[in-house]
Amino acid sequence: MDKNLTVYPISTGKELNIFSDDEIDHVKIMDMSGNIVYDRNSNHKTQNTIDIDHLENATYIVEVSFHNKRKSRSLFVKS
Repeated sequence: MDKNLTVYPISTGKELNIFSDDEIDHVKIMDMSGNIVYDRNSNHKTQNTIDIDHLENATYIVEVSFHNKRKSRSLFVKS
């Protein structure tokens, strides 16, 4: 996991918060089978709040692409 990326809460209900020291270009959320359930540009923000209320209760992977072309991933549980 990337020290410059913070995803919380790890066990979440309606919203997922993503913070980074670096500018975020893109956020993608995938289920554990690799199916993309969310895919959006972030417009170089360092903070994002994503509405995940529509997602089923499960474990997901969030992949963040940064302005400097680096990528980072984290897990969260929708409950």
